[in-house]
Amino acid sequence: MADNSLFHNTKNLRVHFHWAGEDSAIALADDGDGMDEQTLFDAMRVGSRNPREVRDPADFGRFGLGLKTASFSQCRRVTVTTRRKRGDLVTRCWDLDHIASTNEWRLLRTPSALAETLVEKLADPTQGTIVVWEKLDRVTKGTHTENDSDEDGFLRQAEHVRDHFAIVFHRFMNGRSATTFFLNGKPISPWDPFLIDQAATQPLPGERLSFKGQIVEVEPFVLPHLSKLEPETHRRAAGLRGWNAHQGFYIYRNKRLLVPGDWLGIKGWRQEEHYKLARIRVDLPNTLDGEWEIDVTKSRARPPEKLRREFARIGERTRSIAKRIYSHRGAKLIPAEGQERVFLWEQTAKHNQVFYRLNRDHPLVKQVRAACADVPKLSALLRLIEETIPVPLITITDREKPDQTIGPFERAKESEILEIMRQVFASLRAKGLSRKDALLRLAHFEPFPRFPQLLQAVQEEDEK
Repeated sequence: MADNSLFHNTKNLRVHFHWAGEDSAIALADDGDGMDEQTLFDAMRVGSRNPREVRDPADFGRFGLGLKTASFSQCRRVTVTTRRKRGDLVTRCWDLDHIASTNEWRLLRTPSALAETLVEKLADPTQGTIVVWEKLDRVTKGTHTENDSDEDGFLRQAEHVRDHFAIVFHRFMNGRSATTFFLNGKPISPWDPFLIDQAATQPLPGERLSFKGQIVEVEPFVLPHLSKLEPETHRRAAGLRGWNAHQGFYIYRNKRLLVPGDWLGIKGWRQEEHYKLARIRVDLPNTLDGEWEIDVTKSRARPPEKLRREFARIGERTRSIAKRIYSHRGAKLIPAEGQERVFLWEQTAKHNQVFYRLNRDHPLVKQVRAACADVPKLSALLRLIEETIPVPLITITDREKPDQTIGPFERAKESEILEIMRQVFASLRAKGLSRKDALLRLAHFEPFPRFPQLLQAVQEEDEK
């Protein structure tokens, strides 16, 4: 619905959450071009557009389903009131309960008393459109006005809408022709995923890729390291899903964000800690919707095969620079050659025989032993592990198939390694070490020095 408002020259877009338990309502009002009666009638028809028809280059819609499907997924009654400049106010309403009782798909002309009140409160007096959702069975069914937790839940939904608008429409909120968004009367601040206003942000050379006679614009950015950002800027730049989840390509169609960070299924690429500073903006024309598999929800996009190689090339360059910046910081934590390192396993010799024992002084081992309710059983388990290490088999396999022997955590996900490092770090802190000393000790524990980017992640988490 906001897409339609923006396409029709809206300067102020207002979202209002009206709390009244099961009788709550949500309204969206704009001061755009508005519609006459016939245009409104056409807009309320389900599936009113052919997705293959030639559209205005600035148009967001494709199927003619957005208003109806979005509304019926959340409510049973949707009312649209609109007027063009110097035109009459016209209203149409779909009420699923009325349809069920009469067995007729008939558009109503009269708004409910609540919808009429919201129109009077929010609608622009000269032109524009207001959409009101009532009977919010997916949102407020079973809620009560006197229940504070029900009201809090409703207001949390409003906050989700605010955050969604801040991300998806952030490019419309800046510039000379900006649109101002409001939630319950308060302006919504845009979320800039590329931190363009930060001096330490690195914009890389952009490219214009040609595909089927259309231009796809690609502009990579490498964001500043934590040390270059104010704490609040760093927190906000993490977005709704966190730094790791927001790395990758950002796909826009007519400035509207479709994909807020993703590596688009490029083979072997995952969202990993040391690539989290890489964000790449991609601008598509609406003529390539089919080739990019953009669906009716406008929440998914996949590059055509002919562009995938170009995206991999641009992404590889951006990821490489991002990794270098991030790992450079983490590398400072790695102990220098010759400094003592702490191992989980120890090799001992007795009577010309070699044994392998768990390091009982390892902080994680000590903490587990201290927290264990049955120390004898734990000691028995550790001893059993030590006594049954298949040393001969490991030696033979390593000699005969050296290429098949993997190193510590070689096939583990970074998230798994990071969680183990967090636990060891917590055990060091529990021993009374300062944050700085605990981090330095962590950097001496094998095999953690092999993962400087994750050591850096632990440090950043602790600093926050």
